[in-house]
Amino acid sequence: MKKAVFLIIFFGVFIACTSKEKTDAELLNLDKRKLDKSLNSYKVFPYKFAKIALRSAVVKDTISEEYQKFKVTLDKISKRLMSHDIENPDKLSMLDYLRIYRDYKKMESFIMKTDEDIFPTIRDALQVAYGDSIAKAQPFFSGKQKKIIESFEHSVLSAIVILSKDFGKEVSLYECSKTDPDILPDTELRALLSFFRGFLFFEKKLYYLSENEISRNLTWLDVNKDVNLFHTRAMFQWGDLNNEETHIAFHAINHLFRGFDRLMMKRDIDEKRAIKDFESFLKDANKIGLNNEITWSIETFLYLKTDEKEKAIASLEKLRSSVLLSSMEKEKINESITYLKNRESGKLLNGVYDKFFISKIATKYMFSVLSKVDWEKLFKENDVPYTKEMFIVIDNFKEFIDKLNTYASADGLKEAGKDLKDKGKNLLEKAKGLIED
Repeated sequence: MKKAVFLIIFFGVFIACTSKEKTDAELLNLDKRKLDKSLNSYKVFPYKFAKIALRSAVVKDTISEEYQKFKVTLDKISKRLMSHDIENPDKLSMLDYLRIYRDYKKMESFIMKTDEDIFPTIRDALQVAYGDSIAKAQPFFSGKQKKIIESFEHSVLSAIVILSKDFGKEVSLYECSKTDPDILPDTELRALLSFFRGFLFFEKKLYYLSENEISRNLTWLDVNKDVNLFHTRAMFQWGDLNNEETHIAFHAINHLFRGFDRLMMKRDIDEKRAIKDFESFLKDANKIGLNNEITWSIETFLYLKTDEKEKAIASLEKLRSSVLLSSMEKEKINESITYLKNRESGKLLNGVYDKFFISKIATKYMFSVLSKVDWEKLFKENDVPYTKEMFIVIDNFKEFIDKLNTYASADGLKEAGKDLKDKGKNLLEKAKGLIED
């Protein structure tokens, strides 16, 4: 009997310990591990391959024996990416891409495990390729200055590639993971990049990483209330707002997405925190007369929480007019309105209008903002060196990765063989030799 009681107590204590809620720090570390795992993607490796080829092209020192084994091949690929008339880039043939694919497969393991940041920065590579004789003679960035330049390059590339069908969100997430916001200068640009990282982490369901980025941003905004937010105004198309109003609007958007992060979390404390964030968002929005899809969706959510049925319906009717919403989403809003009109008080949150629906509206809004940003113009206005050349190289990357992915698939190789067969037996034999090597 005593033994049975002891076992019951032991298992009770064991279950209580193992079911204890994780702390914020523990949950943040879990997200970091999820991020690391998500980067082992077939979409990331060809992109990383192209970047290593670009950055390693200017290396003169011995990095490692394994690198030396592949240096000739990497230099060859870099020349294909960059050795052209900047205004009229060369087009690679199908046979060229089959050769590149063969080379890529040979060094795939090396690419997977190699940190691209052991090589000079992209700016160094562009300077050697396109600079004048004085620029070419400049020493490469090193130490802390190199880390700052690298972090800036990773962060801006994460913003540029997220909307590209050729790169996509996995590549953007990879660039995000390589960014160290702590090392960047404490400026408006860092705040924008931190917000962008937070948004991307949210979109990839890494809610604790996202919350961490945005919380850092809100702290910065609270301390720097008078900083000129010129770039923020340009990025969000807030040209009619003065600097104080821009500060309030950016503060609101940060509270909004931190609220979504917390709403998606599982603990009761997180939902309470989310509601406070949403209240702060609406308070800021009201100060500057912000009145759009996001304010209507958050108003609806909070009105439902407080059983204010008529106010919730009024906000939903405004939301129904949005051009961001699809016909199916508008139909869902119609169902919500009908549902609310017929439900008893206290039974308003039965899933018709839920957290996933309102977060989807906010995500669509952010993608619509990002799609209108002219990054090349923004960089030129800020005197970023080799902006034109960098965007030409990015375009070359797009074509390179698209073709490389094509030949990485069995169907792509069959299609290539068919095309080469039509063009001549000699080319087909060369292609077979490349594939079988």
